[in-house]
This record gives sequence, C-alpha cells and structure tokens, in this order.
Amino acid sequence: MKDLLRLAAAAALAALLWPEIARYRGERELRRGSDALRRALGSASAAEARPELYRAAVLAARATPRLPGDPRPRLLAGSARLVSGQGLEALDFYRDALATGERAEIDLNLGRAHALAGERPEAQAALLRALWISPALGPALPEALAKRMLEDVAKRENDLKAGLLTEPPPLPD
Repeated sequence: MKDLLRLAAAAALAALLWPEIARYRGERELRRGSDALRRALGSASAAEARPELYRAAVLAARATPRLPGDPRPRLLAGSARLVSGQGLEALDFYRDALATGERAEIDLNLGRAHALAGERPEAQAALLRALWISPALGPALPEALAKRMLEDVAKRENDLKAGLLTEPPPLPD
C-alpha cells in the first residue's frame, strides 16, 4: 500500500512539473546560446566567430517555442545576426521581440540593426527611444552619439514636465 501511495505521489508531482520541463530546457538552451555569442564576441577573427554565431542562432531558435512570451531567445537570435553583419535579418528578430513587450535593450539593438542596414533615421529613433526608457544605456553607444541623444532625452523630459509632450519618442515602423 505504501508503495502505491509513493507511486501516486510521484505521478502527481511529475504531472505538476511536466509543463515546466520544456521551460527548463529552453533556459538551458538560452544559456548555451548566450555563451556561444560571448565566445563569438571574444573571437580573434570572423572565421573563428562564425561557428559560435551559428550555434547561438540555432540554440535561440530551439529556445523560442519553449519560452513563449519571452523576448530573450529572439534577442539572442537577432544579436547573432547583428554580430555577423546581417542587419535586415536582425531587424526581423528584434521586431518579433518587441511583439512580446517593449524593453530598452530591444530598442537599443533595433537601433543598431537599423544602423547596420543603413537606415539612419530609423536607427536614431530607436536609439532615442531606448535612452528615453533607460538613460543608463548611454555607455552602450559611441560617446558623441550618446551625449547628443541624452541631451535630446533631457530636453524631452523638460517638455514632458512642462506639459508640452503628450507621448514618448516613437519607434520606427
């Protein structure tokens, strides 16, 4: 009888944990993909980085369905494309990440992807929005650009306080 109760308790526990198993697998894949991206960024050459960038993209693709509503796999996939020089492809992933909810790091990387794709006005709009949300991201930009954009953010904040601003800086379409 005790064995039957233990078996029933184990089955009940397994049934409760079953939905989380996929999430745990997604988290592990996301971690391995992030590690691959870090190795690619630390590579001495593009040839050395290429397999790590591919690995990061594959692991991000595996993690995406296991982490529904989580922008991190899409951010990772976009970053792998961005680092490999594929700005337009990166834009698609960052737009998908935005669909899960806006975060300053998504806007920042969206701006970087627009810049890589040669879309300067869109890049500046996304970077301005990122700094509006989180001015602490200023050091992630080149110093002169960050200074100019943070001045724009400060001006807009003053306009907001004065009642002259009705909405935050828009994101590019």
